[in-house]
Amino acid sequence: MKNGRLKKTKSLQPHPKSEPHKSRVLDQLTEGRALFLIIAATVLVYANSLSGAFVFDDTKQIVGNPQLHSLANIFHAFTRDVWDFQRGTLTHDIPPPYYRPLFTAYLTLGYQLFGLWEPGWHLMNLLTHVIATVAVYFLVKRLSGDQLVAMLSGLVFSVHPAHVESVSWISGIPDPLSAIFYVPSFLWYVCYRETGKRKYLGASLAAYGLAALCKETPLALPLALCVWELARSKNKPGLGNRLPELGRILIPYGVVGALYLALRFSVLGRISWKHPFMAHTPDSAIWMTVPYVLVNYLKHLIAPFHLSLIYGTSFVTSSADPKFLIPSALLLGLAIILWTYRRKIDAQVWVALGLIVAPLLPVLNLKVFHYEYIIQDRYLYLPSIGFCYLVGILIFKLWRKRPPIGIATAATVLIAFGASTILQNRIWHDSAALWQRAIYYAPSSWSTHYNLGLAYLNLKQDQAAQDQLVEAFQLNPREPNILNNLALSKANLGDREGAIANLRDALRLDPRMLEAHNNLGAFLYEQGSLTEAQHEFSVVLATDPSSTSARFNMARTLAATGNHEAAIREFQSVLKMDPNDLPARYELAMSYAASGHQQEAIGEFNHAVELDRNSNRQSEMRKKLEQATPKSSPGK
Repeated sequence: MKNGRLKKTKSLQPHPKSEPHKSRVLDQLTEGRALFLIIAATVLVYANSLSGAFVFDDTKQIVGNPQLHSLANIFHAFTRDVWDFQRGTLTHDIPPPYYRPLFTAYLTLGYQLFGLWEPGWHLMNLLTHVIATVAVYFLVKRLSGDQLVAMLSGLVFSVHPAHVESVSWISGIPDPLSAIFYVPSFLWYVCYRETGKRKYLGASLAAYGLAALCKETPLALPLALCVWELARSKNKPGLGNRLPELGRILIPYGVVGALYLALRFSVLGRISWKHPFMAHTPDSAIWMTVPYVLVNYLKHLIAPFHLSLIYGTSFVTSSADPKFLIPSALLLGLAIILWTYRRKIDAQVWVALGLIVAPLLPVLNLKVFHYEYIIQDRYLYLPSIGFCYLVGILIFKLWRKRPPIGIATAATVLIAFGASTILQNRIWHDSAALWQRAIYYAPSSWSTHYNLGLAYLNLKQDQAAQDQLVEAFQLNPREPNILNNLALSKANLGDREGAIANLRDALRLDPRMLEAHNNLGAFLYEQGSLTEAQHEFSVVLATDPSSTSARFNMARTLAATGNHEAAIREFQSVLKMDPNDLPARYELAMSYAASGHQQEAIGEFNHAVELDRNSNRQSEMRKKLEQATPKSSPGK
């Protein structure tokens, strides 16, 4: 120790022959310039993500989450799980509960700022990533004592393609959000140990708690701190005698972690769980799959190219499976190398390895994941801090010995990673691109074809949607959701009878599927089978009275049968739940006019026009109102 700071390891000291070159570089490399390069690189590689759409869980967590409409949701987030907004609905595919209150608060704030304007959300994600990247720069600078290593590490971190899932995908933000607390927590702990000032310990503990409230993974931070402490004492005798002291130092982090777990348990009623889709997977298969998953994560850190949302994963069921033997042999070989050369490996390298491994351990608890999602690149966001630190160290060593080779290596890594990130942003740009890539890795998965079919359906590419949904149905003929959406694509292509047949088949598979009842009712209404349509809407409303879609359809059906008084009550119920429902307000005006309430009709029509920005729809509805009330003319 010197001046209370961690000594630089010998391997990071400049070579005498390269000292003049280093001096020239460092003379030019001010901290402001280093940060400018890091921020500029981050913005450059993610610029094409700003035009991206809502994809995957965004459509549920943002578009379909009414709780985000109130700032009070920020306070409620601490007493509810992430998917609480779906618990009161009849949705069947609700994920297990997650306790991430600061993530929910982030979504609530984003909705208050940007509503459903996607570029605003992407800007928020990008800003979060920039803050995390700057924090990584300062952490590495403190750990290595070298600004050049810090800049190299920060640049690699800023453009690493594995981060695209966390940055370009809006709902992938929990990892960068946790990083803006996780990284300072580590940094402030180092400051505390090097200066002895307790204010740094307090700041570190507070940041540790906040990181855990973003996501569970940062709970592993004390393991990384242990590695730093042991690396710090690497060349000191009596290492075993320091372990009790190390335990005492980390007790406060254990207390903070225990408080978080207690709060989590009070809200979720559990600490961990086994995913419902994993119920029939033996624990032995889960554990035998861990080496395969770990090796793939390391591969994606080192060569992060052609990444995907899913990778067609499956569980290892036999110890003779190459998916178990090869990864296990590779990990064993790596462990032997590290043990053999443990005394020659620099302390900084050990710290970097600790920063990789510690946050990877929690995501190896595979039982909590859906079997198709046991490898997720967003889980590499925190481990990549250590990897980028390691790359910074290695490039620095190359540059120290052979400056041209070091510069060429740095340029190659940054260009390759940056280009891959730009290309990967295009995969997350929209749902169609996302699921097209997923099918590349999982062509036999019904869910990839199903989701691509939904993407095409939303894009009104109905023939392409039907092709994908048919493929999904062939892979899984017992899934009623496929038939429900296949019906929509057929109806859009003009095959109304085929659509009705698909919906009846879906209801034979699951008579409780309310969406299929509602869609069947809508097609029967268009076919003129009003009594049957009314029955289907009644089934939905008997189970889910809050369904505005079914209630609107019921009101429209009642109006078509001439029962306008009942239709008026139903339209009013819809508008009570959603005052901005323009079709309901226009239809209410029609029913008022048809039943002789002309002043009310004109009032509802004018109210609708004030809200409506579609001039064509205004003209169309004006003509309909004039036909319904020939002796009166609507207002505005």
